[in-house]
Amino acid sequence: MNRLLDFLQKRIVPMANKFQQIPFIIVLRNSMLAIIPLMIVGAIGTFVTNMPFPWLNTLLEPVKPFFNALTLTTSNISGLVVALVIGFNTARHFKLDPICGIIISLAAFFAATLTDEGAFNTEVFGANGIFTAILVGYLSVCIMHLCKKYNIEIKLPDSVPTNVSASFSTILSLAISLAIFLFIRNGLGIDINSVVTTIFSPMVNILNSLPGLMLLSFCMSLFFSIGINPIVFIGMLIPILTINGQLNAQAIANGKIPGELVTWGMETIMCLGGTGATIGLALLLTQSKSQVFKKLGRMGLAPSLFNINEPIVYGVPVIFNPIIIIPFIITPLVNIASTWFLMSNNVIGRAFIDIPWTTPPIINGFLMSGGDWRTTIWTGILVLVSVAIYYPFFKIAEKQQLIIETTERKD
Repeated sequence: MNRLLDFLQKRIVPMANKFQQIPFIIVLRNSMLAIIPLMIVGAIGTFVTNMPFPWLNTLLEPVKPFFNALTLTTSNISGLVVALVIGFNTARHFKLDPICGIIISLAAFFAATLTDEGAFNTEVFGANGIFTAILVGYLSVCIMHLCKKYNIEIKLPDSVPTNVSASFSTILSLAISLAIFLFIRNGLGIDINSVVTTIFSPMVNILNSLPGLMLLSFCMSLFFSIGINPIVFIGMLIPILTINGQLNAQAIANGKIPGELVTWGMETIMCLGGTGATIGLALLLTQSKSQVFKKLGRMGLAPSLFNINEPIVYGVPVIFNPIIIIPFIITPLVNIASTWFLMSNNVIGRAFIDIPWTTPPIINGFLMSGGDWRTTIWTGILVLVSVAIYYPFFKIAEKQQLIIETTERKD
């Protein structure tokens, strides 16, 4: 294990750090995290309109039009919002005017997704257009960046106000972007959204499978265990989680069983207590014989209930700890595989409501499944599973810590 950790530190960490610094990855991560509040608000509408209790459904009937509208005006415009956020973050990354970035990104997105008749295609305003919004939005602002770099812009005298000058300087880059995407879409007749969807489909298909999700979880835990924050992986997964959540919500609305298992609900199960599903470790720390571990557990338990485990990861530490890394990788894999099996066989209710990644255990099971009692109980069982997997490894680490504390007291 120590040789493996040395190899990862010397070979993989530098490569991973370089990967995290790729402009597109930075923009994608920041942009996808920014749309989470939109998804959460939309999920409230889905939850209220699909209550599992008939008497409550009847009681809420008068307010259902409001909550249907809430979903319509949030989740169903996710493609448009991504185009806005991508434009903003890409422009900010290249130190350009963010407002101009938003305008160019949104205009390019509209141009790239027109119908064959040249009308707006409202079908891509939601989840169906997210990948196109990401790619087109980023490329259009990159064109703006290149125009700025090579002085392909309209320059006004210094006496002109800055905001007016900035607007005029983007005219040529906007025209170039629109010309390119309009020519491809309407001049050549290429359905850009379909092409982009096809390009991303292998990644989507992999991550939408049990092996793919388990591989992602393995990478998240492994990279975090060597000090690399796994947020970059979540940034890549968010578009898929968002699309699947909307597909499942539509299935429920049509009286069908949700078909997608890779959802925000599954993400909270994968990261029960944080990356590495460390809720069990947090609970064990609070009962430790080691005073250091006990204090750490009491300090880290509250954040862990909301799936924030940095105090524990850096405090135990988990990083470069060959003992704790083992359950840190295994526990989320067990959570995913067992939950996937139960949901796919309809033993427990499937997740169809997008919930925040900070949703505590047990509550996440209730919310993600629209109040299904089986899923609620199952997430409680997974907390005990986490305790059981971490227990033998925790006792080894505790024994080592007690020796350190005893030695320090003698000195």
